[in-house]
Amino acid sequence: MTAIAEPTTTTIVPLAGKIGAEVRGLRVDSLTDADVRLVKDALYRYGVLFFPEQGLDPAIHRAFAQHFGEVVLPHEHLSNLGDEGYREISVIGTENGSAYQANRWHCDVSWRDAPSRFSILHMQVLPEFGGDTMWSNQSEALDALSAPLRELLYGLTAKHRIAPRENVPEADHPLVIRHPETGREALFINDLFTSYINELDADESAAILGVLKAVSIRPEFTVRRQWTVGEIAIWDNHFVQHNAIYDYADQPRRIHRIEAAPEAPIPAR
Repeated sequence: MTAIAEPTTTTIVPLAGKIGAEVRGLRVDSLTDADVRLVKDALYRYGVLFFPEQGLDPAIHRAFAQHFGEVVLPHEHLSNLGDEGYREISVIGTENGSAYQANRWHCDVSWRDAPSRFSILHMQVLPEFGGDTMWSNQSEALDALSAPLRELLYGLTAKHRIAPRENVPEADHPLVIRHPETGREALFINDLFTSYINELDADESAAILGVLKAVSIRPEFTVRRQWTVGEIAIWDNHFVQHNAIYDYADQPRRIHRIEAAPEAPIPAR
């Protein structure tokens, strides 16, 4: 991938071969229509974008998120900034234990019937070491499968659960989905929330999911980000998995999240 340079001071710099780019020279709380188009085009191309040096004000976070569709209120088990007038901003951090729950590969809220298309994070407090996040391109993962296995997946669905037990929020989604803007296909499974393939027996489901989960996080499909305080990241949640690495011992870490554009994933066929 090559960098996209605009006539303005905005530059988009790729960070890895298959996913990820940093956007430089752009304030996310004062975007023009042309800026929004540029960001969306880059997002669909790179999967995840990073905007450094945006400050810590939650108003900046909200202003940016509103360009990407309906903002979704956090699940009731997550802390939020409602007392400060930002109920849509959830708090993921060591102070409430939620930071540890994200230490597995996942797509945010895939256990909902209409998972959020976009996740937008705003880094607030960083540990002295560690605390990186990784993302993985699920279109590349699908393309890496053999043609016979890929063909088997069309028409199959998987159960996604918020926890591995009965009587919890859950949803069924296709194993292979299609991007509404680009038309590109992708795997839609993840280690944290995908429980089993509905149309197969238990042994078949476990075997195939094991293969898919391994392929979906192959290193060559990933980017790893060392955060900076005040940085904002956005990714295409239906087409990108992520993993917040818990490697910072007992140090504090705090990040804010907004979910936007709840949509049911589109079956590839």
